[in-house]
Amino acid sequence: MSAVPVQSAKQALRRAINRRLKAVPPAEVTQDSAAVVAHVLASPWYKRARNISCYLSTPTGEVNTDGIILDALNSGKSLFVPFCPIDEPTVMRMLRLRSVAHFEGLKLNRWGIRELDPEEVELLEDGEARSSRATPRTLLTLLTVEHESAGGLDLILVPGLAFDKQKRRLGHGRGYYDRYIEATQDYATRFNKPSPFTAALALRAQIVGEDEVLPTNELDKLPDVLVTPDEEIH
Repeated sequence: MSAVPVQSAKQALRRAINRRLKAVPPAEVTQDSAAVVAHVLASPWYKRARNISCYLSTPTGEVNTDGIILDALNSGKSLFVPFCPIDEPTVMRMLRLRSVAHFEGLKLNRWGIRELDPEEVELLEDGEARSSRATPRTLLTLLTVEHESAGGLDLILVPGLAFDKQKRRLGHGRGYYDRYIEATQDYATRFNKPSPFTAALALRAQIVGEDEVLPTNELDKLPDVLVTPDEEIH
């Protein structure tokens, strides 16, 4: 499938999935999220991770990650969350939360998502790499001493709009995570380190049926594991 039909198919599926997710009762999101979080916290790949990237979840339509973030911070893990600068619409950085109080003090944006204060961003430790406008071979930015002190990320928890049982993922269309994961792989290659383990988190309503096609292209990155309320798909 060529690039244009793939993009058209993705847009059509996004509309269909968004309609489906709007109909999911909040209680179902809460129940599914609790089951996914329990899978994550019990997993060996989470337990051994020291530097974790986790998305800040929306109120509806995706797995709520508050329980993972609180557990990581309370367990002494380094927890990094995404920040997308307004003046750089294709850039995503991962910045470290200082504490539980820091997390709980984050203000909600107009979509009800916690977000970092742009005024404090440059005071926070950066995870390692950034997604950027650059071509795939030059996604990695210059690393600072802070990046090295963080040791690099070893687990990335990935959001998405829809998934299938083959771990294919449909994002929201901006490519932040695909670029960021590629950047971390470049980082790992450059410094002779393992690439971060990637785990995508999904509600039951986000899993497409066997009769639904989830379109992908060569830029789409498969996670190492897809975690649903019912299972882990490796």
